[in-house]
Amino acid sequence: MRSHRSSVLLALLVGAGCVADSGNQSSEPSSAVPDPATDPSIESAITPTDVATTCAADPRVAVGVVSVDTCIGANLFFRAPFGGNGRTCATCHRVENNLTIDPKFIATLPKTDPLFIAENDPNLQNLEKPPQMHQFGLILENVDGFAPDPTTHFVLRSVPHTLSLATSVTRPPGSPNPPADRTGWSGDGAPDAGALRDFMTGAIRQHYTKSLARIPGTDFQLANDTQLGQIDQFMRETGRTNELVLNNVVMSDAAAETGRSLFLSVGCNACHGNAGANAGTANFNFNTGVESSRNPALAAFPHDGGFGTTPRPDGSFGDGTFNVPPLIEAADTGPFFHTATSIVGAPAHNVATATTIEEAVAFYTTAAFRNAPDGFPIGLNATQIDDVGRFLRGLNAAFSAAIAIKRIDAELKVVAQFHNTQLAIQRQLIQLANVETNDAINVLSAVSNLDAASVTQFKNASTQLTTAATTTDEATRVTALNAARTALTRGSAGIATNVSYTIGNGSVMF
Repeated sequence: MRSHRSSVLLALLVGAGCVADSGNQSSEPSSAVPDPATDPSIESAITPTDVATTCAADPRVAVGVVSVDTCIGANLFFRAPFGGNGRTCATCHRVENNLTIDPKFIATLPKTDPLFIAENDPNLQNLEKPPQMHQFGLILENVDGFAPDPTTHFVLRSVPHTLSLATSVTRPPGSPNPPADRTGWSGDGAPDAGALRDFMTGAIRQHYTKSLARIPGTDFQLANDTQLGQIDQFMRETGRTNELVLNNVVMSDAAAETGRSLFLSVGCNACHGNAGANAGTANFNFNTGVESSRNPALAAFPHDGGFGTTPRPDGSFGDGTFNVPPLIEAADTGPFFHTATSIVGAPAHNVATATTIEEAVAFYTTAAFRNAPDGFPIGLNATQIDDVGRFLRGLNAAFSAAIAIKRIDAELKVVAQFHNTQLAIQRQLIQLANVETNDAINVLSAVSNLDAASVTQFKNASTQLTTAATTTDEATRVTALNAARTALTRGSAGIATNVSYTIGNGSVMF
């Protein structure tokens, strides 16, 4: 699925989720050496009061590819610890890993990473369950409140990506309000009014605290109203801001096209409309039996009741429903469910924990789904499961290519105005474009003979982006960037027709 490319990730400062300069500075002109006071790409953390100064000097703002408020929101998201234990939003939502984390990625992190604060700070040893975090990528969440004891009144959840939130948080008409938006795995992940802007408040209290007492002003500083609005703006501008029309899409790969037809006909599209997160124009909650199929290794831990706080017979709280994640983003953003989910009794892809898109599709052919309160029979055989997987892989690869193109376009504007200066940010834009390009390559290459011509184009784009990221010559950089953009465009066109993504400006931030 997703590869972790050491040649790219060496350029990324993962400790706080921000990006470090990877340039060979000894070969650059002295004027290109970044200034730590104004270059957000080379600092491990930033205080909220520094953000306005940082963004005023950000070349992406200067050339108009992002607004000041989006820049500020991104810096607060990626790099502001808000007086806490060193974590930021980017501790779990890593820009170089599709704004999520999984066990494979976690295994690449140094022991000193803030993600592992519960293993390094005795005062926070009960903030997480480290074995389950390492094995399954699960994070401890007190979604139903901290009382009576946050160390016993909790659930373990995987980390959802934060891509394309503008398309996936709309509350269904007539549903409870609060929560004003549908956030998190159960749709009620934000405190207070429950809007997306409030999600940050909950994250700071839950994850940033210096002690389990969670005293504001002592253990952390809460974001103010202006900052919450800026973070909300950034989050709504990451990933795509539009929906596809699957009835108009034609996949080039015959099996993927069969998968598209099956997706539309067997019931997938009813909840994941146009491979997004909505039924109609809103994000609904359903009980699909995922909790009943969690990995048996989690049997000793509390059950997750989903939406709400109503006590359930199994000791959990909620109504048993969880909200619908978008599928365009899915193939390279596992985990696919709110918990480590076993696939049992499917025609194929039976595993202890689903880690591929085909395994996630296979879940919906199992008795766990079929017998769930909102389940129904989905009669896919082994080949058809793979066909749906090929379809979703194609949509995802084109999405990754679109983000890469967005970053290339931003870099072309930056280099046109700043030439051979601000190279730290220029190179990270290029490297992160290459991360997405390689995601597209790996998503398509993981199965046999899927869009081989597009894979060739994407590999060509990756080679060009590597040249652009390493050269010290402006003309060579621009030529390579344009060549990469052309190859990405051709590769995407080779996957399908009528697949076009509008990528938000927040996608150029890191």
